Amino acid sequence: SANRTLDSSHLDVRSYDCRLSRILLTAIMKSRLRRVSYRLMNNFIQASIAGFTRCFDFRGRSSRSEFWYFMLLFIVLYLVVAVVDQYLVTATIDIRNLPLGQYIPMGMVDPDVGVLVLLYRPVMAIPTIAVTVRRLHDVAKSGWWCLLWVFPVPVLGWIYLIPLLCKPPQDSTEHDS
Repeated sequence: SANRTLDSSHLDVRSYDCRLSRILLTAIMKSRLRRVSYRLMNNFIQASIAGFTRCFDFRGRSSRSEFWYFMLLFIVLYLVVAVVDQYLVTATIDIRNLPLGQYIPMGMVDPDVGVLVLLYRPVMAIPTIAVTVRRLHDVAKSGWWCLLWVFPVPVLGWIYLIPLLCKPPQDSTEHDS
């Protein structure tokens, strides 16, 4: 009976230790997750700001994270503009009727766009091209490769361009100036 009591209290202590360990581990993981999410959000905001403040800077380099965070911003803003355009603005334009409209990538998918989307694209084109050129410089490629976003055939050029943009930085000063 004494052994049974001892074993029972020992189990209680062990289960208490296990619960305490779980609570501490959960608190530590939440703290780390908060720090990581704060760092990611901070990097996203800094990359977004840099994308606009350096929108006419076609020299130098942009890191992978700066480029991809800016592209994430581009996509999120595009979706917001598209939703607002779809539900609040009734005027649409057929992209194929514009000069060189048949070469606009999204014109192949959905040629009827609203006015806000049509305005969004050229406004974001320069910062997007600039960050792409700087990213290409970071992988030791000429900024002219960014033309693969639209030429010779949209979407097909992306098959070559996207892996380039995912590469780690290369040690080259050829395209830095």
